Amino acid sequence: MIEKRKFPRKPVDLSAAIIVAGSSEPIEGRVRDLSIGGGFILVNAVLAFGARIEVRIDFPAPAGSLKLPAVVRWSDDDGVGVQFGLLGARETHAIANAISHK
Repeated sequence: MIEKRKFPRKPVDLSAAIIVAGSSEPIEGRVRDLSIGGGFILVNAVLAFGARIEVRIDFPAPAGSLKLPAVVRWSDDDGVGVQFGLLGARETHAIANAISHK
């Protein structure tokens, strides 16, 4: 299979929670791979393609917990693939640090 992603993903293991737009109930999960462009989140929920979500990821210090806007690009019984929206410098730096250690 040909890799079509603009940013290659790296394996990580970070705590996360997804909040679907219009809901206040977080869906707890784990980020299993990550890039500047998106990631795979292991969750016990199937989410609709195109759903707008907010992903809270617990990054290592000093970044801590950050909220990233995202869109669901695929979903199955194991979890969801997400594409991040517009990220600020703090979020971009936290992702870059998290994936440079793997």
